[in-house]
Amino acid sequence: MNRKRKTQLLFLGVFFCMLLASFAALKMYKAGAQESEKTDEESYPVMQIDPAQVKEIGIINGTESINLLRTGEEWKCLEDENVVIDSEAVARFLEQASNITSDIRIEQVEDMAQYGLEQPRLNVTFQWEDNMYTLKVGDFNSVISRFYISLNDEKMVYTAENALYNALNKTLDDFKQINVEGAEALE
Repeated sequence: MNRKRKTQLLFLGVFFCMLLASFAALKMYKAGAQESEKTDEESYPVMQIDPAQVKEIGIINGTESINLLRTGEEWKCLEDENVVIDSEAVARFLEQASNITSDIRIEQVEDMAQYGLEQPRLNVTFQWEDNMYTLKVGDFNSVISRFYISLNDEKMVYTAENALYNALNKTLDDFKQINVEGAEALE
């Protein structure tokens, strides 16, 4: 009887290990399936720019208006030409704005005000040669944790994450060249 009992316990142990392995394999399969579904979700292009082509940047936020102009490889502030602009800071800003996509798109919008886009909290303009994009950031929707955005005067509204708003909402201080001692550099 002792030998029979050992055989049963061994069989149950092997069966339990196989059951656990099957459960783990099923969980890994489901996780992989969810990941592949996530990459297949539709994403809408909002704005694509070539940072090297941009010649002018305009930012209007709740506190100030900034206009930067590229002259060669350097950037100048049109409001205060004595301020030295950090070209690397502008390059990082342009890189973050170069390819904006959205996972939600609302078409044929009649009332832009309902999304806070009639009087946006942030207005960013990129200009080069004969082209210009104006990106507007409106209200924040706390239910979906996204800002409403629109491009130019299109009657289409997209959503953007808070990270995009933070990347685009710059002040002149964000672009000022800082010297080694920490004081602002002046020409």
